Amino acid sequence: MEVPLPKLLLLLCILGSGGPIGRYALVDRLRLGEGVVRSMLSMLAKQGFVEVRRGRGCKLTPEGLKELEALLRSHHIAGLKPLDAPHLRLGAFNVAVQVKGAASKVRMGVEQRDEAVKAGALGAITLVFKGGRLLIPGVEKPLEEADPKLAEAIQGLFQLEEGDVVALCSSNERWVAEEAALAVAFSLTG
Repeated sequence: MEVPLPKLLLLLCILGSGGPIGRYALVDRLRLGEGVVRSMLSMLAKQGFVEVRRGRGCKLTPEGLKELEALLRSHHIAGLKPLDAPHLRLGAFNVAVQVKGAASKVRMGVEQRDEAVKAGALGAITLVFKGGRLLIPGVEKPLEEADPKLAEAIQGLFQLEEGDVVALCSSNERWVAEEAALAVAFSLTG
């Protein structure tokens, strides 16, 4: 069974986000069939990354948390966090992802928006961090001037460095927004 890495990473993120969760809830959040989810959980349990308790749900083990962190690092993902930005009015949930050193791979940000939409998001905004400011590709004005509240919220989430990319993905479902953010990150890191 070949599962796309972003889906596997999303599963690890879901399992690492709180207490035990049942298989049916995972099926809904991952938007995959029950058999696929069962196989993914079985594979992760065999590797010691997930603890599966019948009738109690699944949770990430300490080894699984280390694996999640290693996978994020290996794809230059420095952070993946919900962002409270209701004034954007795209969707009920916004998730921001920070990708280290990927600014040179962003042209106009349209490609990243398209990746997010393919993953189910309602939309996405791509920002690059240059000269100590968040810039929207193709827009003359830095985000700090165009939307100071959003710029402050994003800079409060992450420790941005020159050349980083932040993609903000929006959906009416949290896990769809998170999956879209991961898809954007993977599109930037190959």
